[in-house]
Amino acid sequence: MAPQLPDGVRLLRTLTGHDGTIGRIAWSPDGRLLATPSSDGAVRIWNTDSGACLRTIRQNKSVVDVAFDPDGRILATAGTGGTSLWDVDSGKLRDRLASGICHAVAFSPHSGILASANDLGVVTLWELSTGSALCRITGHNSVVASVAFDGEGGMLATGGDVDGTVGLWAIPSGQHLRAFDGHAERAISIAFHPGGGTLASASFDRTIIVWDLTTGGTVSILEGHTDAVWDLSFSGDGRLLASNSADGTVRLWDSESGRCRAALSAFALDDWMRSVAFHPHLPILAAVGSDAFHSSTQGNGVVHLWELDVDRLLAHSAAPSVSYTTAKIVLVGESGVGKTGLGWRLAHGEFVEHASTHGQQFWLLDELGGTGADGTKREAILWDLAGQPDYRLIHALYLDDADLALVLFDPTRDDDPLRGVEYWLRQIGRHRPLILVAARGDRGAPRLTTEEIEAFCAERDIAGYVATSALRGDGLDELVGRMRAAIRWDRRPTTVTTQTFKRIKNYVLELKEAPSPEKAILSPADLRARLEQEYPATEFTDDELLTAVRHLSNHGYVAQLCTSRGEPRILLAPVLLNNLAASMVLEARRNPKGLGALEEQQVLAGGYRFPELAQLSAEEREVLLDSAVGIFLAHTVCFRETDPLTARSYLVFPELINLKKPVVADEQPIDEGVAYTVSGAVENLYASLVVLLGYTSTFTRTNQWRDHARYVVGEGLVCGLRKEAEREGELDFVLSFGTRVGTPIRTLFQSLVETFLARRELTVRRYEAVWCADGHQLNRAVVRERLAQGADYAFCPDCGQRVALPPADTPIELTRAQADDRDTQCRSVTQRSRFEQVLFRLTTYVTQEGIPAPDCFISYAWGEERHERWVEHELAADLSKAGITVVLDRWENARIGASVPRFVERIAGARRVVVVGTPLYRTKYDNDQPMGAFVVAAEGDLIGNRMIGSETDKESVLPVLLDGTSESAFPPLLHGRVCADFRPVQRYLPTVFDLIVSLYQLSSDERVRQLRRELIDERP
Repeated sequence: MAPQLPDGVRLLRTLTGHDGTIGRIAWSPDGRLLATPSSDGAVRIWNTDSGACLRTIRQNKSVVDVAFDPDGRILATAGTGGTSLWDVDSGKLRDRLASGICHAVAFSPHSGILASANDLGVVTLWELSTGSALCRITGHNSVVASVAFDGEGGMLATGGDVDGTVGLWAIPSGQHLRAFDGHAERAISIAFHPGGGTLASASFDRTIIVWDLTTGGTVSILEGHTDAVWDLSFSGDGRLLASNSADGTVRLWDSESGRCRAALSAFALDDWMRSVAFHPHLPILAAVGSDAFHSSTQGNGVVHLWELDVDRLLAHSAAPSVSYTTAKIVLVGESGVGKTGLGWRLAHGEFVEHASTHGQQFWLLDELGGTGADGTKREAILWDLAGQPDYRLIHALYLDDADLALVLFDPTRDDDPLRGVEYWLRQIGRHRPLILVAARGDRGAPRLTTEEIEAFCAERDIAGYVATSALRGDGLDELVGRMRAAIRWDRRPTTVTTQTFKRIKNYVLELKEAPSPEKAILSPADLRARLEQEYPATEFTDDELLTAVRHLSNHGYVAQLCTSRGEPRILLAPVLLNNLAASMVLEARRNPKGLGALEEQQVLAGGYRFPELAQLSAEEREVLLDSAVGIFLAHTVCFRETDPLTARSYLVFPELINLKKPVVADEQPIDEGVAYTVSGAVENLYASLVVLLGYTSTFTRTNQWRDHARYVVGEGLVCGLRKEAEREGELDFVLSFGTRVGTPIRTLFQSLVETFLARRELTVRRYEAVWCADGHQLNRAVVRERLAQGADYAFCPDCGQRVALPPADTPIELTRAQADDRDTQCRSVTQRSRFEQVLFRLTTYVTQEGIPAPDCFISYAWGEERHERWVEHELAADLSKAGITVVLDRWENARIGASVPRFVERIAGARRVVVVGTPLYRTKYDNDQPMGAFVVAAEGDLIGNRMIGSETDKESVLPVLLDGTSESAFPPLLHGRVCADFRPVQRYLPTVFDLIVSLYQLSSDERVRQLRRELIDERP
């Protein structure tokens, strides 16, 4: 029996007929028709008054999105077959605009423009009258899942980037207007309010965010769904916002207050794409779901049409809700200036002597909180960040979302009372308010006069300072007053959540604040048992429990972790994880060989003595270690590297490498190119650039020394990155290139560096290499100094010529082809970063489960350098990172005592053989080819004997196709047995992951399937 509908909701009818899952649906502008795309390859057009299917547009491939043009005569479709235009009346194809996979389409309401988003993260604006592309919007780091025009057609919003950002673009120029940053996961649906002014976005993070289009700020965050929110739609009058979620419900929200007014069951069976769409004029809502009476045979293959009484819905709530807002205040400064003592006094009203803080801790400041006039609860969190330089690498990751910063200094210090202040000012940036605080006023007379401190503040646009003493309480009232004035609660986003979520949250906070919590890490079952004991009358589902914890973690109260098996865990004190990460940085810095690295297996096995783990159980240690490494990989602070000779994997921190570059001549002459001075939050910047450049599919990292990294591209072409100097909050570095590197590669390398820099809130100045007409290069320091003085010229010191200086802030000019190449590399970086995280979790899982590591011999053909390079630097390297013992001729020959008989013995003993198919490999074993004799003959015998042996023997040979076809790349015995196709370059990472899983024989393992979904960012 279908669930009872809320008051004010009436089911009009259910549209059935699709054999597959329905994608994003669309009403015609007049509201007479509804179009429904499906994975069954059909698009159905329905008469919504009668419920009759008027016509079916048949396609051979899955369709995921549809859109009517403003006149309702043309229907655009998006799917695996590309972007197509269809005549609505006849159902005939009018035009095919693009091939390849397309995820979203939308028509401009007035200008005859169609926007389509393809699988490569490119949004194309099409002019309907000509069928040609007006412009292409690039710069997304992953698939664009949703596009939407505002009511006037002058702006386009795009969502889908893995970092959760939503983009806003000017139409028809495609100029980037702003990025909305606030979701913890991918934003997959966006909708403009019909009245203008705001934009709503829905995300895999289970929240809906409403944005202010003018300021770019967050208006409100809506909580209530317990799984991914797939789609959004505003009612025609703008009073309601509807959302459809993987939790099987459609929620109706009051657009003004953000409160949920009704929750409807869509009878959903799976959690893939659930669309929702309001009638353009009437209070009728269409939502994709399942038929309650045919649920065993139909997934999300039906559409429910509900008639709504908006006034009745707005008069009541689906469940009691709570509104709250949070402000994050960071307490920063050099070590020993009294941050923890001041923070404790502000939070607890008393003074306690504290030792120097290792890591982070935070407190709720009740004095700054309270309740607003509209009933919104206000919560202020004070974060105390350790000041020691060794901890900056970690703490820089937690400054981005601060609302206010307190920068402390010790005015009684003899050497330099303001030491470190400049660094923190640059890390924090000018866009957020800060208060300069003189601490420890009870320790002695200040070494600087009030006039000197005020002059320092005036030069840096700081609104004065406050002199305090945590011991005596001096200045605390003034400080609290300034903090209260600096936090604009009226501009802070309101989070609207359920009473159940709030109750869970409050209890978890009580557990956190207990003087001696029994356990630092809880399982969901542990937390449920405690909650049921505390609130026996409260009912809640496991999904509600975990969703509440997820929201708490987004605010920094707790951390949501998981075991190697993927089982969720709740860390009550996130400071423990942050402190552990800081200790790991210290240990890497102490690497006896100056490598700035930790041996991965030693980390996971507890071989390093980290103080944070001393009192924890084995499972708790495992969870924390896994999570700390995950933080480093996610923020590209380190990279994983495996020594092919020892098969040991290392976590390498480029910022901590202390090896000096050998004083020997380079194999090829090196020229230094463009240089940069970057100021702002530069902590981790150099390390991130080193890691990200190595994650591209073009540049292979070959060497790294202290402040210097080298990459090769193509046939030994060298590019490099060298850190020249680092000051408080400022970094100088320069790019270098081998003399054989041409302009296209130099431009690509430089554009990637500048793209990575543009992702951060930094001030970047570029200094081109400058030569006079006679070929003398000007000293870079002179160029920097002249440009800093505002000059546009300098004199050559060799010949005295006046030389024009290029401006330091002009964006790099790229052709469309160069921009496309850069964007392709950026997508590769995003995919590789996710792959490295997933691969680490896979290796951790197989290690903890005691699954034996497989071995394999890679058989390939010599003679094609790019294929040989791919085998060694991509395939073999990635298999090794996964813990697989790889037998590769080049690596075996590098071993001490290597010999042909030993190598033949090793390949004969390999349990698996990976055969890399290319046209040259097809001829490798032909009788008329010179056989490099013994080794090649042994390879041929090994593969041949297995392929004529038992089925188990045959399954041990894994042919993978790199070039050509199965027939042109493999001997006849291997035809038709290809297990992996590496020809599509963009599919390399999921393909190699599947190969790794096959070698481990874990294809049916649920944890492995979960990791694969994370890799390709797919929902089950």
